[in-house]
Amino acid sequence: MADITPGITPGSTVNVKIVKTPTNASARKTLVRLLSKDAEVIAENKRHKKVRKSNQTHSPRGGRWRVWEGRLAKQRPVVGKVGEAGTILASPDVLTDLKSVDKFVEVSAA
Repeated sequence: MADITPGITPGSTVNVKIVKTPTNASARKTLVRLLSKDAEVIAENKRHKKVRKSNQTHSPRGGRWRVWEGRLAKQRPVVGKVGEAGTILASPDVLTDLKSVDKFVEVSAA
């Protein structure tokens, strides 16, 4: 497999920064998936999950045994905009994804 940047090998840690707006939905989704592997984003998602779980509302609807649960909408810390950055582990699948979106990102060794 060809490396995107010399010196980046599977198992190394890389910094990824979005420098250009993705031109199609699949590239944006790939960037969101990649940046969601950052430790800070994972921690933020866990915190959001805890808040959403604690703020559920229950109300009976249509009878005694059927309960309607109202939940808060999921907040997404990464949306794929220019300037978003993260530090991720460069596994072989991550390197393949980075290669597919290389014109939208700047990749450097951490």
